[in-house]
Amino acid sequence: MFLANGLGFSNLVPRYPEILEHLGITKAAFGQAVMFNSIGALVAGLAASWLITRFTSARVASIGMMVLGLGLLGAGRADSWIVFALCMAWVGGSDAIVDVAQNAHGLRVERRWGGSIITSFHAAWSLGAVLGATMGQAMAGAGVPVETHMAGVLVLLTVVSGAALPGTIKGPDADDRSLADAAEDAAAGVGTVAAPVDIDPGAAATSPIVPSRAITALLVVVLGLMCAAAMFPEDVTGNWSSLLLTEQGAAPGMVGMGLVSLQVTMIVGRLLGDAVIDRLGARKVIAGGGVLVAVGMGTALLAGSVPGTLVGMVVSGAGCAVAVPVAYAAADDIPGLRPGMGLTVVSWLARVIMLVSPPIVGWFADAHGTWVALVYGLIGGIILMLSWPALRRGPRSNAAGQAVAA
Repeated sequence: MFLANGLGFSNLVPRYPEILEHLGITKAAFGQAVMFNSIGALVAGLAASWLITRFTSARVASIGMMVLGLGLLGAGRADSWIVFALCMAWVGGSDAIVDVAQNAHGLRVERRWGGSIITSFHAAWSLGAVLGATMGQAMAGAGVPVETHMAGVLVLLTVVSGAALPGTIKGPDADDRSLADAAEDAAAGVGTVAAPVDIDPGAAATSPIVPSRAITALLVVVLGLMCAAAMFPEDVTGNWSSLLLTEQGAAPGMVGMGLVSLQVTMIVGRLLGDAVIDRLGARKVIAGGGVLVAVGMGTALLAGSVPGTLVGMVVSGAGCAVAVPVAYAAADDIPGLRPGMGLTVVSWLARVIMLVSPPIVGWFADAHGTWVALVYGLIGGIILMLSWPALRRGPRSNAAGQAVAA
C-alpha cells in the first residue's frame, strides 16, 4: 500500500514541464494549480477517521489508491488550467485519506509487531516514489504522451493496491487499540473491551499522564508543524526540482533526478530508521535531521548547479527520512485522544500548512527565480531543529498495553 502511494504521484512529477508548456501558464499560475492539491486534502482529510471506522483502514487505503489514480489520469488529460487544478484537488483529497488510512494500518501492524517498524513502511513509499519518478522520466524521454502514461499508472495502481488488500489485518481497527485506550473507551461507553491482559506492573507505571486540553492542543499544533516541515523538502523535489533542474540545463530525461536523489536517500534512512530511533531516541533523530535538511538545502542554494542541487537533495533526504513517521507515531500516541484522532488532526494540520506554500513559492519564483524553492526547504530544516521538544521521552505501547522501544 505504501509502495503504491509513492508510485502514483511521482509518475506525474517529471511531466510537469510538459504540462506547464501545454497549458501555456506562468509559474505563479502553475503554483496556484498545485495549491489545489492541498485544498482537496484540506476538504477531504477530516473524513479519513469516519471512513476508517466504517470500512477499516486496509480497505480505505487500497481502494483509495485506485480513486487517486483516476485523478492522475485527469491531470494528464487536462487541456485547461481549471481542469488541471480540479484534478489536483481530486488527487490531494484522495491522497489525504489514503495517507491517514495506510499509516493507521501501519501503526496497527506496529502494535502487533511489538517494536518500531513504521519507518520501514515509509521506506516502501520512498521506493515507490523513486520507481515512479524513474518511470516518469523514462516515459518523458521516450516521448510517450502524458495521458497514455497516466492511464498506465491507473492500471498499475489498481493491480498493486488490489493485490495488497488480501494480506492486511482483518477486522475493525479498534481491535488493535492499546489496553489503556480500550479502558478509556469503556469508561466513556464507547465500543467493546477485549479480554483482560496480564501486564507487568512496572510497564503500567510508565503509562502517560493525560495532559490538560491546552497542552494537548499545543502538542497537536507543534506535531502538525513538524510534519509539514518534514514535507517541505519533499515538496521542493515534487513540485519544483524538475523546473529548477530544467533551468540549470538538465536534459529532459534527467529533470526527475531531484526527486530520485532525495527519495533514494530516504529509502536508506527509513530502512535504518527504526534501529536508529530505538538507539538514539526520536528527539535526537528529529533535531539532527533538521540540521541535515538545512545543510542540504543550503548546499543546493549556494552551488546553483545541477550537481550541487542533486547533492543537496541527497543530504536533505537523509535529514527528513524518518520525520513524518515519527510525527505520525507521536500524534497517534497523544494521551487523552481517542485512537486515530491525533493522527487524523495532525495530518490535516500539516495539509493546511502545505496549502499556502506552493503559491507563495510560485510568486517568489516568478519574481526572483525557481531557486527560492530551496529557501523554502531550508526553512523546513530550521523548523525541525526547533520542534523536537514536542516528542515524548518515554516508550510507546503495543496492542497489549506493554512498553516498547521509543
